[in-house]
Amino acid sequence: ERIFNWKQVYNLKELPEHLIVVGSGVTGAEFASAYNRLGAKVTLVSSRDRVLPGEDADAAELLEKVFEDNGLRVVARSRAESVERTETGVRVHLSGEGAEDTPSIEGSHALVAVGGVPNTAGLGLDDVGVKLADSGHVIVDGVSRTSVPSIYAAGDCTGKLALASVAAMQGRIAVAHLLGDALKPLRPHLLASNIFTSPEIATVGVSQAQVDSGQYQADVLRLDFHTNPRAKMSGAEEGFVKIFARQGSGTVIGGVVVSPRASELIYALALAVTHKLHVDDLADTFTVYPSMSGSIAEAARRLHVRM
Repeated sequence: ERIFNWKQVYNLKELPEHLIVVGSGVTGAEFASAYNRLGAKVTLVSSRDRVLPGEDADAAELLEKVFEDNGLRVVARSRAESVERTETGVRVHLSGEGAEDTPSIEGSHALVAVGGVPNTAGLGLDDVGVKLADSGHVIVDGVSRTSVPSIYAAGDCTGKLALASVAAMQGRIAVAHLLGDALKPLRPHLLASNIFTSPEIATVGVSQAQVDSGQYQADVLRLDFHTNPRAKMSGAEEGFVKIFARQGSGTVIGGVVVSPRASELIYALALAVTHKLHVDDLADTFTVYPSMSGSIAEAARRLHVRM
């Protein structure tokens, strides 16, 4: 009634007075953002230094600023040890560095958003020889084929990124392979993904962390949307576009977009990454003026290397 996982929370009929969200990953951040925008008081418990610890640091920092501006409280470096029902709501008990100042938090409801496990038990997979990982995920190859050549698997049960777009691509690849059609195996490094917070955070290809670690050598250009006239008209200036171009060649190898409907804007960068386009290819393509996509072309222009 008051303590939910991410599926059960949809049963709520009324807006929580104070929702405590345990987990600062994608699911936790999305629900925290949504209920904050709906008008509920929200507290987000993060075991790490910030929200979205596995995502672009600039994007996560901006999102946390937006959270703060909207009155959403983030309790960082705190791990939820337990959640209990009280007479009037719930109490979340914390441990860790952040718990020294805040040993517990009381609210009306709690959402525990800390991941899930594959529901593959009892399907008879062992009986037909389909191999599972120790985690319970179905082991598949690049064309979605299991250890039994005539059986394919797609979606979250395979242990790939748990995204609908990944599941759909795995399914299309499986059908193409089954029919003997030409295909390309699943290429996770080309995956475009989106976090449906407000603003949204979309990414594709190489990340800032991979560049900072030296795994990739890239020129990086970030362009904030407060310079974009369409963003000003829309009141959507809290955001940016970031492009990663391979040093020496100018090939687009990654990108980040933080804005409303970033899920739509990332497609241009996904095309560039997938088809190895040059920053000049983006820069030389006409964009509508004014438009949010104009910032993608402008960022690409700033990465141009004079020959």
